[in-house]
Amino acid sequence: MSTRKKTMLMMFADYAECLIWQLLGLFILSWMLKFSWGDAAYSLIFCIVFFSHIYSRAHRAAKRDSHYKDLRRTPAEGLLLATPLAVFNLLLIVIFALIQKNIIPIRNIVITTTYSFPDNEPRIATDILLIDYLSIFVRFWFGMLAGFIKEKLSWSLLLLVPLLTALGGFLGYFAGRKKYYFSETLVKTITKVKDKFNE
Repeated sequence: MSTRKKTMLMMFADYAECLIWQLLGLFILSWMLKFSWGDAAYSLIFCIVFFSHIYSRAHRAAKRDSHYKDLRRTPAEGLLLATPLAVFNLLLIVIFALIQKNIIPIRNIVITTTYSFPDNEPRIATDILLIDYLSIFVRFWFGMLAGFIKEKLSWSLLLLVPLLTALGGFLGYFAGRKKYYFSETLVKTITKVKDKFNE
């Protein structure tokens, strides 16, 4: 398997790792969710975590490619590396949007019916629809946006994930080609700030 294909596959592994981090984050950062700004902060943190995973993967690919003098790769290579993951997520979003708009007419399929028995009243039947199960899966898969998603799940908001994927791939590869390291810039900035305070 070529290194390019491995990098593309590893982006899917990075996505899965981010899903695990998001689940752990629900427990670790549960205190944060009690505040009005907590949901948005949770999503912002995990969007940054996801972006940094894709950015790092593309950065490493550019660094590796720079060792081969015969390779003529442009910064757009980062977009190509991120394309399979971005397209996969776009397909999920399109399918979900078509089901949500009932263009694919399976939204109202009843999966199961539950009954509740209030005191001294007839039983109440509640239908659980296919869209309810799909919404749970979509909320999980795009969990980094959980804090931005309100009651109704909007497919347009989900487009942030493919956008972050493409942006992370492009910027990571571009920075890797230019041998730019964000960590070095951060350390230099912190050092400058410390020096200003110590004057």
